Amino acid sequence: MQHFAYGAITPALALTLSFLGCLLGVFIAARSRASNGGSRARWLTLSAVAIGGAGTWVPHFMALLGTDVPNSVVRYDVPITALGFGIAVVVYCLGLYIVGFGRPSLWKVLPAGIVAGLGLGAVYSTAPLAMRVAGTVGYDPATAVAALAASVVGATVTLWCVSTVRGTKALVVAAAIMAVAACSTHYTVMAAVRLDPTPAAGELRGASPLELLTPVCVLACLLLSVLAYTTVGFSVRQNTASEEELLRRARDMYSVATLHRAAAARHEVRDRGGAAVPH
Repeated sequence: MQHFAYGAITPALALTLSFLGCLLGVFIAARSRASNGGSRARWLTLSAVAIGGAGTWVPHFMALLGTDVPNSVVRYDVPITALGFGIAVVVYCLGLYIVGFGRPSLWKVLPAGIVAGLGLGAVYSTAPLAMRVAGTVGYDPATAVAALAASVVGATVTLWCVSTVRGTKALVVAAAIMAVAACSTHYTVMAAVRLDPTPAAGELRGASPLELLTPVCVLACLLLSVLAYTTVGFSVRQNTASEEELLRRARDMYSVATLHRAAAARHEVRDRGGAAVPH
């Protein structure tokens, strides 16, 4: 199997999309720290959609477009391909819920990383299972174990970055590390795939990579746009609320100062024996 059939364009696109998705995810997770209870759970869910969907599954599929099989057409089973998206979001939800509530600690990150990593191993395995080629698809056991270990390590690093990293520059660096980990895990899993070519009994059923390209690109644009709007909108609302609170305090302080000056003026007039003149 050729994993770079179209050159560097597919891995470059995959890495870029993964970075953007992970960047949104870590910023949304950072916003969740200012919330509690159900509000924090909603922010963590959005972060899981960003990291699992836009940062993991979309670049995984984009890198998959560069896979080609000589002397065979490649088709994909659409339901199995879409299943990977749901698994990625669910496993990151579980991991983020574990590390996102309470104080972050190593004893939270490690089990959460194992759970998310095993789930991501299933996500990356859906692509070979969804492939329809003239042959039988299998796995090299040793490489598959290494790929599963890479998936667990990548998920653990991701959850550690999400739960502990602070500051804009640090979040950007964390997103870059997460993107490299996601793309590396994809190619490690695909390196474990083995194809035993056999003549096709008939026409291969499924969607071609080009047929899936348009809906996946639309999905990626929608995810990134909605999540970015959510993050920016929250920041704007938060800044507006802070400004309104400062204005309210300034008005209250001005009112108190005005009352004190009026009371002082009345006392001064009364002390002089004159009538209080209203202001």
